Amino acid sequence: MTSLRAKMKQEMTLRGLSSATQEKYLNSIIKLHDFYQCNPAKLNENDIKAFLLSPKNQALAASTYNIMIHGLRFFYEVVLGKPYLAMLLPRKREAQKLPDILSENEVSQIIKATHQLKYRTLFILIYGAGLRASEAISLRTGDLDRERSVIHIRCGKGNKDRYVLLSPIMLQALETYWKNTRSKQKPSHQYHDLIFLSRMANPLSYSSLGSVYRQSKQQAGIQKQGGVHSLRHAFATHTLESGADLFTIKQLLGHASVSSTVRYLRMTDKTLQQIQSPVDKLML
Repeated sequence: MTSLRAKMKQEMTLRGLSSATQEKYLNSIIKLHDFYQCNPAKLNENDIKAFLLSPKNQALAASTYNIMIHGLRFFYEVVLGKPYLAMLLPRKREAQKLPDILSENEVSQIIKATHQLKYRTLFILIYGAGLRASEAISLRTGDLDRERSVIHIRCGKGNKDRYVLLSPIMLQALETYWKNTRSKQKPSHQYHDLIFLSRMANPLSYSSLGSVYRQSKQQAGIQKQGGVHSLRHAFATHTLESGADLFTIKQLLGHASVSSTVRYLRMTDKTLQQIQSPVDKLML
């Protein structure tokens, strides 16, 4: 199993898969190994399907289950050279659910309820530029272009670079945070240009960001579902409602395909507000 794991990691690295994706793919093979307590290379089609049909795996969310399928497919097709086995592992149909969308007022309430300057600044950036949380906490001083009023996002999802907005309010928030908080920290040379650091002057973790967001949302009295990624959804929806075109939003969000951006058409109130319900014409 150790040699197969090393080979799989090598193949994933050669194909440029992110460390997060590599970890998830490897985890799917480890689960299969632990289920049978034997080398996964010795298993046949019926063995793999029995593993997938186990109550524990059937209880997984469709998205989580499908990630496991992708990992198994990669292992059998690429690592073991058995594409016929990979073809026999179907994905589950994922429910097309729409997330709860925060209103502009609700976003404002969440930001105002965040008293720690570092996290307040992060929420302003995530909403103001439509950033992923991982992109926001990875920002370095050299990524800010004040002259052009843009932020250079480096190696985002899919290892793609892009430019996003750096508005006056976002810049002011960054400058206030740096002056009052960040300038007082003395990180090692490795992290000297990271904008956001933990109390121990190390890179900020995603879990701490999510925890503070939940606390701020609760304090603001917001009942809508969703974590810090809701701010990115709100950016896309509010920008669309303000008149921006889909292609521009696609570029700002860093989507690989416009089909990922089109779903925001189903989240906007702009079209609904222009339609009159037939019940309003009844003499009630």
